[in-house]
Amino acid sequence: MTAFLKFAPLINSLINLVSGYFILKGVRAIRRREVGAHRQAMLTAAALQGVFLGIYLLRVTFGGFTRFEGPAVVRAVYLALLLVHSVLAAVQTPIILYVLYQGLKGDFRRHRPAARFVTPMWLFVSFTGPLIYVLLHFPYDRF
Repeated sequence: MTAFLKFAPLINSLINLVSGYFILKGVRAIRRREVGAHRQAMLTAAALQGVFLGIYLLRVTFGGFTRFEGPAVVRAVYLALLLVHSVLAAVQTPIILYVLYQGLKGDFRRHRPAARFVTPMWLFVSFTGPLIYVLLHFPYDRF
């Protein structure tokens, strides 16, 4: 469990990056009217986020939080980014579930506007996660 707790943040940041890639791939597919490719990409992104959430909850439950040890100026940026990231992550989750449900059900009249609303949030959260990881784990004392 100790090795898992040590590498969980890195694994999660990589999961976020890959999920962000699949979200972009899904957006591109639907713009090209490739519904099957869109569906596959978005379900993959959602599944990856489910894995992320499971790992994150295990990490926090058994390993606690990691304290920021960098310079005060970077800390301010880190905390602001973390706050926005965390709030959007919490807000987006039920909306993503709703969008997935409506899409799988075939109710595109409800799916489309909610998807257009939540996709920028989902992308922001997916790509700021790795940035937060870098800010938190950067070896500031070596520079």
